[in-house]
Amino acid sequence: MNKPKNQFPLKIIFSYLVLGAIAVVVSYFLYTEYKNNLSAANDPETAKIIETGTLINDVYETDSFSRIALLTKKEEDFDTYLQKTEALYEKIDELKRRISDTSQIKQLDSVKKLLALKSDNIEELRIFKLISEQDTSFDDILREFKNVHRAAGAMYLEDMVKKPWKLNPRERRIYQDFIDYFNRNVLDTVVGSPKMDTLIKMSRNIVLQIKRQNFRARKELQEKENELLQNELEVSSQLRNIITDFDEKMNLNNAIARSERLASEARTDKILRLAGILGALVMVFFSYLIVTDFFKTEKYKKRLREEKEYSEDLLKSREQLMATVSHDLKTPLNTIVGYSELFTHTELNEKQENYANQIASSAHFISKMADDLLDFSKLEAGKLVIEHVSFSLEKLLHQIAKAAKDMHIQKPVDLHLYIDEALHGQWFESDPLRIQQVVNNLVSNAYKFTDSGRIQITANLLKKKKDVYRVELAVTDSGIGISEEKQQLIFKEFTQAEKDTFQRFGGSGLGLAISKKISQLLGGSLKVKSTLGEGSTFFFTLPLPVSTKVQHQEKMMSITPVRSSLNALIFDDDPAMLALLKELFEQMNINANGFTSFHEFKKKTSLDFDFVLTDIEMPDHTGFEILEALKGGTVASYKQQPVIAMTGTKKMAHKEYLDVGFTDMLQKPFSKNQLIAALSPLFLLKIESNLPALEVFKNPSHELFDLSFMHSFLGSDEGLNDVLAIFYQQSEDDLVTLREAVQEEDHEVFGATAHRMLTMCRQLGAKRVVPVLETMEHAAQEDPSASEMESLFVSLKIELEKLLSGLKGRSAATA
Repeated sequence: MNKPKNQFPLKIIFSYLVLGAIAVVVSYFLYTEYKNNLSAANDPETAKIIETGTLINDVYETDSFSRIALLTKKEEDFDTYLQKTEALYEKIDELKRRISDTSQIKQLDSVKKLLALKSDNIEELRIFKLISEQDTSFDDILREFKNVHRAAGAMYLEDMVKKPWKLNPRERRIYQDFIDYFNRNVLDTVVGSPKMDTLIKMSRNIVLQIKRQNFRARKELQEKENELLQNELEVSSQLRNIITDFDEKMNLNNAIARSERLASEARTDKILRLAGILGALVMVFFSYLIVTDFFKTEKYKKRLREEKEYSEDLLKSREQLMATVSHDLKTPLNTIVGYSELFTHTELNEKQENYANQIASSAHFISKMADDLLDFSKLEAGKLVIEHVSFSLEKLLHQIAKAAKDMHIQKPVDLHLYIDEALHGQWFESDPLRIQQVVNNLVSNAYKFTDSGRIQITANLLKKKKDVYRVELAVTDSGIGISEEKQQLIFKEFTQAEKDTFQRFGGSGLGLAISKKISQLLGGSLKVKSTLGEGSTFFFTLPLPVSTKVQHQEKMMSITPVRSSLNALIFDDDPAMLALLKELFEQMNINANGFTSFHEFKKKTSLDFDFVLTDIEMPDHTGFEILEALKGGTVASYKQQPVIAMTGTKKMAHKEYLDVGFTDMLQKPFSKNQLIAALSPLFLLKIESNLPALEVFKNPSHELFDLSFMHSFLGSDEGLNDVLAIFYQQSEDDLVTLREAVQEEDHEVFGATAHRMLTMCRQLGAKRVVPVLETMEHAAQEDPSASEMESLFVSLKIELEKLLSGLKGRSAATA
């Protein structure tokens, strides 16, 4: 099948370029026209005319205040007028700064002078008006003089003529001469009147003189008012001239702008027409290309769909093949590994022992490769699901380091662990299983390529943003290192740094590829820094959101009182495990009642308890059956207390135990700190974790067992010896039970007993006994023959006797 073109055709690109060019040209043209029109709209002449109009309004307003000041003749009104005048001066100065025409500036200066002159005139006019108010008093004095004269017999013009103001000057003179003659004759006949008349005349003449002076003042006042009016007319005329000048220039500018706008509109219309025609032609051409290519695209889609379906079927078949092969390989591989281990415990010569080790090594290699292929297939298909559960990174790293050291016990390599103090006691939400898978792979590679020296696991806090920690997990080794040019190749699937890596160290080349993909799914990254011959450091960086549930519980711990004691109910068919847990709970001030079966407990249903700890796989009742019985009301003292599961198998995920009703699940073997971590959120136990120091993971001194795990539980040799005493007796009883199961070919008892013994043997770190028990447990599910059961029993008996002897020797040495 021909491959469809994976590039844009040249014609499509050309069409887009033409359309883009037209759009750019038209946009640029329209932008320039817009800029021109905008600059015309922002012409400073417009601002000038607006300010001039405002100035006229202010002149009229100031004139109104001047009239008020003249009418009221009050000082405060005159001060207001002066303030308005000062504001006018400031506006005139502001307008002058905007004007470049010298003639207009001179006009504005003349306006300022006229305004100053007007202020002076108004001040004089106000004073004159105040003086003219004295005229009324003089008129009153003259009126009194007239009354005195009338009393003496004198006569006045208004006494003879009712409307004297209507007389002409000649008539007024004749009447006035007659009145003067009459008044002289009448006043001469009055006794003592000459002196009095002289005095009155003198006073009257003085008052008349003053009145005439006031008359002249009023006349001058009238002239001042006329002068002020003329001044105002000149100010208004000057402002009108300025406005007219501005208006003419504005009209001229508007005419020029209008002509330019019309020309711009004509250019725009022309350009748009041309652009429309070109755009239409290009669109027609483009539409033709689209229509012709549409059918090709549909054909390619159909072929692509068929190819996709074929690829999906192929991928599904490959995934199914991987899953089937992995599953089918696991069972025989476990059998091969188990029998190889048993084979090494028999009397073998050096060559036979080498053969057995090669078989076991190859089986482990194939098993690891099957797991890697299955994970890689899931990653390629996008079916690897990332979970989000609460976990302690600190605890997880300790578990990884402990398991890694136990697995590589024979290598003279020290393993060190460093955890940033900022991460101590923190709980996060992510997928601890996938994080463990990545770190395990990095540590396993470090051991693989390091023959001696040291390996260090480091956990550092890089950055904290709100409730998300950016954490860097680094694994450093002193191994062979990687050359710089090969450092990126190691993350590709089925690729190794050097050609002879597989022959020298083994491996499928999938581990780092899978780890990198998982780190990306977790939102992080995986990088390497290495020097050839000196060692390598792998940096696994990922975001870890803080667990809100745990944080809430921690806040409650600070305000809620801790209970002084608790009552625990334990179900486990292994008496040694019961003794171990009782010893531990005694140290924690927890009263413990332990039972090897549910039947035994039902005889004492009156017991009070605060929580239940139950093994999952027991002969009489499973942990699931005990949970169902408790929740079903079989036990009267059960009031929804927490029930925690314990199991040595990995058949079910942690979440599945929570889904069926368990409060938590502990994977055997578990440490004291893991148990405390499970109980603390429930009862707010304030107990120090006492995590192992950084140097704890050095090579153990004994090749048969490792009691550091038990020491972390009990903390004292006395408590350990008590538990070991029960373990010795129980081991002898278990051997008797196994012997009977072999004789009767009872596969169920054979497997159940091996499963029960595994718990304590794992807690004791029994390196040679645990693999034999695991093989026995697995073999019991495959219906082994009597000879196979006998062989396994003999191997167990040999290794168990060695273990018991070593433990007893150790107890005697510490006694």
